[in-house]
Amino acid sequence: MIAAVGLVASSGLQSVAGSQKTYKWTADPVTDEAYFSVNLARNGKLPVHINEVKADAQLVDSLKTKKDLFYSDFTGQGEADYRQLLQTSLEKGLKVFEKKEYPKTAEEWQQTWENADFANLAYLLNSNSTTVGCIIGKCTGEETGTPGAAGPAGRDADTTVEMAVLICNLHPAATKDKAPFDEEYFTGLIARTAKLTGMTADDLKAPTNDGTAAAAIPTIMLAGLLATLAAVAA
Repeated sequence: MIAAVGLVASSGLQSVAGSQKTYKWTADPVTDEAYFSVNLARNGKLPVHINEVKADAQLVDSLKTKKDLFYSDFTGQGEADYRQLLQTSLEKGLKVFEKKEYPKTAEEWQQTWENADFANLAYLLNSNSTTVGCIIGKCTGEETGTPGAAGPAGRDADTTVEMAVLICNLHPAATKDKAPFDEEYFTGLIARTAKLTGMTADDLKAPTNDGTAAAAIPTIMLAGLLATLAAVAA
């Protein structure tokens, strides 16, 4: 998978006259922030949660051959901004739901999956996924002087990152043409306005009804007390 992407990326690149350029793909590790950001995308500030996904080294190794992946490309210059990459993918993938309506039939889900941005996002938000492995795939170009060409001899090679892609493999993977999440989760996802860049670990906590329950208990106790007093008075 990485090799194929590298060929696509390099096919349109031009070499400078009097030089030759070679391309190489490498798989760089991500930081813990990447996995934290993935879980923020899945559950941050949402009223209904799906599975938290945990980092899995074996999934990282599988990224060289796996096809059903989530990916997000960026310039490759400097450190990857994982949250912004995922935020962009969320916004692009959810555009297919302009009417904010949850697909009801198998045919509607098939049509939704035809949107490439949604299909990519579906692999990230599959509710059944429990583990994840991510890498940064980089296409690096190295330009050197052409043998025999005019110019300074022994010039150092000029190396640049032509393209970089955040690639994540989640397991179990979403099933193509099928719903990756239920309607209750979808409703909260579509309504979410908070950006991943402003979220903290507290925003991953599942919502509770503790306040409602606490308020209800005294009411029940009061009703029971009044019933007891009424019985005694009678």
